[in-house]
Amino acid sequence: MDVVATMRSRAKVEAMEAARWEDLKQRIYNASSSVSAASLFIIENEGEEIQTALKSLERLGCMANLSPDEMKKQEKAMLENTNDADELSKAKQFLQNIDRRATSEVARQLLVSLGIWTKHTNLDIVRLKVRTAFDAYLEDAAADIASHPPPDLDEGSRLDLTHLPAFAIDEASTKEIDDALSVEMLDTDGSIHKRQRLWIHIADPTRYIELGSPLWKEARRRATSIYLPTETIPMFPMSLAAGPLSLRPGEVSCALSVGIMLDDAGGIDEDTAPIITPSYVRTTRLTYDEVDLLLDPFAMVDNESKSDNGGGESNTIEDMETTVECLRQLQYASEQRLLWRIDGGSLESISPYELPDLTIKARPSPDGIDGWEVDIYAKEQRAANRIVTELMLAANEAVALYGDKHGVPMPFRSQGMDALSDDEIEMTPEGPCRSWIAILSTSASQISSTPLPHAGLGLDMYAQVTSPVRRYADLALHFQIKSHLRGDPLPFPGNDNNGDANSAGETMVGIAKNAGTISRQLERPANDYWLKEFLRRRGTQPTKVLVLHSDRWKDDVYKLLLPELGAICTYRSTKSLAVGEQLEMQSVHLSEIV
Repeated sequence: MDVVATMRSRAKVEAMEAARWEDLKQRIYNASSSVSAASLFIIENEGEEIQTALKSLERLGCMANLSPDEMKKQEKAMLENTNDADELSKAKQFLQNIDRRATSEVARQLLVSLGIWTKHTNLDIVRLKVRTAFDAYLEDAAADIASHPPPDLDEGSRLDLTHLPAFAIDEASTKEIDDALSVEMLDTDGSIHKRQRLWIHIADPTRYIELGSPLWKEARRRATSIYLPTETIPMFPMSLAAGPLSLRPGEVSCALSVGIMLDDAGGIDEDTAPIITPSYVRTTRLTYDEVDLLLDPFAMVDNESKSDNGGGESNTIEDMETTVECLRQLQYASEQRLLWRIDGGSLESISPYELPDLTIKARPSPDGIDGWEVDIYAKEQRAANRIVTELMLAANEAVALYGDKHGVPMPFRSQGMDALSDDEIEMTPEGPCRSWIAILSTSASQISSTPLPHAGLGLDMYAQVTSPVRRYADLALHFQIKSHLRGDPLPFPGNDNNGDANSAGETMVGIAKNAGTISRQLERPANDYWLKEFLRRRGTQPTKVLVLHSDRWKDDVYKLLLPELGAICTYRSTKSLAVGEQLEMQSVHLSEIV
């Protein structure tokens, strides 16, 4: 009798369990078939077991964009991690329980249909476990710094440069303002180069961020800000990155300023050593477009012109005459610097044309397809871009010279270039095609503790220091330089090429070598994804194409430039194409090869 009762009880439990799963399958089916899944399937109302199972689906679904070989490799790595292995097992069992195939794509589709993910959820962010937000204790630490800044270790040596107009030139949408430019006229005789000093002001986050602090550790872990079409994942909380750490317009800000004098050829004057000093500056915000307009001799600009500071406010340009004069001096200096680098054999010595940058913005919109809008445009390099580029390169060169002269360990960046024959250059059409073969002639950049030439830039030595709010390697170099300027012990005294950024005794070279890995894994795939989506949406609409280059080893493989978008892709053609040839292709066809 007891055996029968036990069997009946077990059968009842199994029937209830089966009914529970049947009910869940039906609700999932109803939700998947509905336009508004959230109204039919509310995750929070489910039991802990189901919520845990749905969460585990993310570890399986995030592999859906990988190739079969990449998926096998990723799954093998996950199985070696106890937590990941457990989640994968739960995800596959859950799918089997609801009569679905236990694959990554099925998991992704289910998460989308239930409203947990959108169709365009970035799977790489999920798979790499990238933190897109900051923990509450870090946000609290940021707020505390803003309201109660730590003592300024450089207060006694900060040079007051607030009397110099300082122009922060960037995109209107930029929030992390980490550099500005000034011209100081000196009371001396001689050529223009002997009478003016160029100042490159770099944001000074080390004024507020202390070594060993939680925010420093988080910046070290993140390594860099990540710029995606859908969002920016900053290295610091945005309340800091766009606040005290930035060179905010109209306010007195702390900076690390680099003052350089140029010789008559455009190089850094060997007779006048660069000045590197903590400073105070007051900036005016200008966009690239505004600078180009102000430098246009045929444009009509009045004193009521406004400068967008990127936060929805505008700054009036108070002294238009002084502003335009300073910008023209900066433009002249940038032109001289470019000519000097060309004389040093830079990429521009092969082709002065600079390929456009691909800019993609994707945002949720009720009017967009799938609830998303996608905008893509090619950002051409004009006078304003050249000013910023050349002066930042000059500042980085000056810092490298300082490190070499004083024996300060830092990561020097170098690059080699293969010589191109005159015939090879002449046979390649001028413009984008010639610029592309120049790029192909360069080798991968190297990082070492010894200064070596950077052939692509035409510089004898080079380091990176101009983006400390966005790059941890630059931030670390700021700590290093400022400690040396104060005469304090260096935070990173090691001077070897094999420093491990995960070790206790990390080196500057190790930090630089380990920086940017995550950003490279995220930024390029995200751009490719949204470029493909943009082209797919255009359907049969034609897109202009320029044949950039033909593969020397494969006759049917070409590099194509989409001039209107600034995108470059590889194309296998069934017919022969000529380098420099311009044609039109259906956008949807291009979407299949991106």
